[in-house]
Amino acid sequence: MTAALIRNLDTVFPYFCFFYGAVMTVVLNSDRLNRLADERLPATLITQWRSHRAGALICLFVGAFWILQNLWVT
Repeated sequence: MTAALIRNLDTVFPYFCFFYGAVMTVVLNSDRLNRLADERLPATLITQWRSHRAGALICLFVGAFWILQNLWVT
């Protein structure tokens, strides 16, 4: 039971990681969304939001390589 759960997590989790990284990277690099954030959000929230940029890039690359590894191994 536990081995099957770990196998299922190993096939699904990289897609969540990659999806989070891709969405956050696109959102954080969108000029329009950055302008909207500057106009409507408090400065502390903008700082917190933009601090996720490094984590998003890490998730994007780790998720992509993890997906490729799963495709290559299976």
